[in-house]
Amino acid sequence: MYDKSILAKSTGASLGVVAVVGMLFLSTGTAFAAPISGIGGFKIQAEEIQGDDFILYPGSGDAENISQYPQGIVELNSVTITDLTLIKRFNLDQYGMTGNARLVITAGTSTDVTSGQLLLKTPELEADSAAFNGLTIDEANANESKAGIKQVITLRAPEAPTQGDVAGGPRQVTLDGGDGNPGLVLQGANIRATYLATNEITLPDLGLEVQFDPNNDGTYEYA
Repeated sequence: MYDKSILAKSTGASLGVVAVVGMLFLSTGTAFAAPISGIGGFKIQAEEIQGDDFILYPGSGDAENISQYPQGIVELNSVTITDLTLIKRFNLDQYGMTGNARLVITAGTSTDVTSGQLLLKTPELEADSAAFNGLTIDEANANESKAGIKQVITLRAPEAPTQGDVAGGPRQVTLDGGDGNPGLVLQGANIRATYLATNEITLPDLGLEVQFDPNNDGTYEYA
């Protein structure tokens, strides 16, 4: 278990992490092509997400209703997820039916989901709380980036190297956070995503349901 005493904590992560993702987009000068609610995507919910080598930086990607939408790109390693739920909603009008359906995938209810390297594209991320192991926020010039992006802000936890002299003088903060502590811990995570990839993953207690909302009232039942 990680040592909470050496983690910088954010109990307002639902504001803080989303604000940081928004700040990434503002720093690029890239305008949103449409409201977030209209781009599509799927939901990732979890009681807890832990991962090493956390990095968040601005990018873009395709979504259900739009191409090359600006998003936050998250990379993690050695990921552990407790009580994972994936939800994808479908409108049934295109099939000559009324209402909505959704695909619900669950895993990790009694044994945690584990994965190796993970890459996630997200336009919207929030959590009840977040803890970072050695957080660095770094602004850099990116004149060679596509779509006229001139500046980017990158988040890392932890940052390497973590000690020694750096430009402007010796480093004043050791950012290793202690051995065996994850770079990122999210409690009560609720993530809107358009892309998720991992090189390996274990999904214990795997379940899959197709649910139907015939009245468009948000109440889903088994199909």
